Amino acid sequence: MKIKKESIQIIGLTCCAVVLIAFSDKAKSGAMQGFEMAGNIVVPSLLPLLIVFNLIMNSDAGIAVQKLFAPITEKVFRLPRAASGAMLFGLIGGYPTGALITERLYENSDIDRETAKKLLRFNVNGGAAFIITGIGSVILKSEKAGFILFASTTASALLIAFLTSFRNKKIKSSCDYYSTVSFGDALTKSTESAVKAVLNISAYIILFSSLLNIPEIPGFLSPVIEITGGIVCNSGHFSLPQTAAFLAFGGLCIHFQLFSIIKKAGMRYAEFFLWRVLHSAFSYALCSLLVKIFPAGTAVFSNSAESIAVPFSVNLTLSVLMMIGCAVIVLDIESRKRKC
Repeated sequence: MKIKKESIQIIGLTCCAVVLIAFSDKAKSGAMQGFEMAGNIVVPSLLPLLIVFNLIMNSDAGIAVQKLFAPITEKVFRLPRAASGAMLFGLIGGYPTGALITERLYENSDIDRETAKKLLRFNVNGGAAFIITGIGSVILKSEKAGFILFASTTASALLIAFLTSFRNKKIKSSCDYYSTVSFGDALTKSTESAVKAVLNISAYIILFSSLLNIPEIPGFLSPVIEITGGIVCNSGHFSLPQTAAFLAFGGLCIHFQLFSIIKKAGMRYAEFFLWRVLHSAFSYALCSLLVKIFPAGTAVFSNSAESIAVPFSVNLTLSVLMMIGCAVIVLDIESRKRKC
């Protein structure tokens, strides 16, 4: 007798509820750990960036970004120029920024489903603030290690984009740009979508942290399931290339957050999973090469996972990106003044 998928889901969710109730103390402790990680790492590093990036994409400032990067997007990666912002801000802002911007472009009919699927092959990457400062400076106590991790994961994502571009049809230069709204409407829309996205991410982190705190999870599996907590709790046990591989994979918690976007783009999860594995393998190889060229020091590979909060350590990259965002906002205002 064939068991329906809905029945399996009901049984699985019921078991989760029973486990959470039966082991409520461990579940609450894990949930608090997840809440602290979301509040101390995810919200301050991702929310401001998402607001600024969405504001740029929703306003005329995004057109300036398209004009600047359109030649690379069209000629090198054979993607439409409307995908320029999704690529740029996805690689800088980190997961799930690229996927969220891709979803918005697809819903507004600025890109087609095939382009959205192509972007989801590689545009799921850890951002500059999270990897360079959060993981590098704070967790591994080495900004150099953070730059190596970010460079290896970003380069491997671009490598996948380039290698798969040969299957894409050649893009002819076009003057078409994605749709924009007024600055006031863009600010409101950007803030609402950013807050919704960050709350969604935080909820997943809390849920996964609660469930993972109940059983004894092997250290090497922890980042595969939930990347933030897995790296934070086990960073001293991983080499730099291994950490790069975990960051490229993203963790199943990130994958769950993107299920609706993956489905909307017409991509099967098995395909998405394989691209994450390939991204992980490329990142491991590139990071191994970079470590040999630019040794990050033995402190990165120590067995101590103690974290020391470095004052203002998370704010350097974030401040630079915020300044860039402010600059393009000014350009957007000036552009609208000239139109009036």
